[in-house]
Amino acid sequence: MNKLNIINDLAKEKNLTINDAEKIVSTIVEEISKSLILGERVEFRGFGIFFTKSRKKRIARNPKTGELINIKAKRLPQFRISKYFFEKINE
Repeated sequence: MNKLNIINDLAKEKNLTINDAEKIVSTIVEEISKSLILGERVEFRGFGIFFTKSRKKRIARNPKTGELINIKAKRLPQFRISKYFFEKINE
């Protein structure tokens, strides 16, 4: 399933136009992105939590050349599934 499938399903189920459904889905994705950029977590009860994890800068080795390279600190997006959702998909 991709974004277009979600838009089409939402439009059918809630009797919306494709444009309105697309605006809704895009707004949700944008708001989640904004919150993660600000370092906040986003929680959907019964579904899961979106959050970011920080990685420190480090020195690594290029496997092809063996050369040492510096890797900058970065934040990675993460998702933790809720217990309810986990149990639901594993019935």
